[in-house]
Amino acid sequence: MEKMRVRHTDDAVSGVSALREILVNELANIESLIALSTDIDPDIAIDPLILEAYFRLRTSLISGVVSADEVLGWVHALAEKDPEGNELDCVRRLPHVNILPTN
Repeated sequence: MEKMRVRHTDDAVSGVSALREILVNELANIESLIALSTDIDPDIAIDPLILEAYFRLRTSLISGVVSADEVLGWVHALAEKDPEGNELDCVRRLPHVNILPTN
């Protein structure tokens, strides 16, 4: 595979990182909606279709975050290095957020 040029690496990291941040924020919103829906008074009926939609959205958002992480991993692997073989600043620290619940 061909090494990524600095200009392309910056573009990839910036774009995918921004997308990933949005996905993580939306995932947090859906998680809070799921928590609210399941913590309500048992006498109040929650529409099962709405709860199912929340779970489907959650799954899709997790998939999107994992895909973004995979792209960032490829950027990390294919980014060109400086003359001493060090990684460039733009890929030195790729974002990582644990998206799985920690109970």
